[in-house]
Amino acid sequence: MEDFTAKAVVVTGAASGIGREIALAFARRGARLALADINEAGLRGTSDELGGIGSQVCAQVVDISRAEEVGAFCDAVYGEMGSVDILCNNAGVAVGGELQDIGLKDWDWIVGVNLQGVINGCHFFYPRMIAQGRGGHIVNVASGLGLIPAPGSIPYVTTKHGVVGLSETLRAEAALHGIGVSVVCPGFILTGIYRDARQCTPPVTGTREEGVADTERRLAKRKYSAASVAEAVIAAVEKNRGVVRVCPETYAGDILHRLNRRLYGFLMAGAMARGKRGVGESATT
Repeated sequence: MEDFTAKAVVVTGAASGIGREIALAFARRGARLALADINEAGLRGTSDELGGIGSQVCAQVVDISRAEEVGAFCDAVYGEMGSVDILCNNAGVAVGGELQDIGLKDWDWIVGVNLQGVINGCHFFYPRMIAQGRGGHIVNVASGLGLIPAPGSIPYVTTKHGVVGLSETLRAEAALHGIGVSVVCPGFILTGIYRDARQCTPPVTGTREEGVADTERRLAKRKYSAASVAEAVIAAVEKNRGVVRVCPETYAGDILHRLNRRLYGFLMAGAMARGKRGVGESATT
């Protein structure tokens, strides 16, 4: 799929960050956009921005962890757009900390958004895309931590590994219907996920707010951004790529883990130990 003119594209988590940039990238290429997010003000802002460049937009406040809301959104999109060519399951949240400090309510929250949200999106949109009989594409945004272990981020890693597994398996099934499936795995990107994350284990040094501010300052200096991820999404659809790694650390971590899991585990344990001694710092992505 190389021409996005008048194509109907669904994007969840479109109020800010990567979701907003994905919506903008498709809109600039002439696509029609259907947007969902739980953040009403942010969603309105993205919708207005897309409308300002002449895009057809419909938007709805949706909690993607709730199946009934995603189902209603799907009905509304088909009522407005008539069809869906590309589905981008992007919305995500983060929970950081060590397992013994993480409560079940935190697990429910992150699994509901990061994994069940993707399941809900595929459950309602994918069968209708099959019924259209003209192919299409599904993009699920996971993370570099969906490919490797990362101590201190167990809930996030768990859900993102789930998204990668779902996507790679669905890719084989969907190919029978002419539908491509890509899973995009960004590394460290500046988005609002750091500010909104739940940190269950207290930091070794300083405050959580100081840690978030420092992380955002460092990420703001990188050449990789939410817009970089959006361009990777466009390329994934154009070239029907399967697993799409974004940022050098994602490539390096994935390759090292695949080549030598024992060495990778040793390095991660060492990093965790240094953090505990206050030599390093424990971070959530």
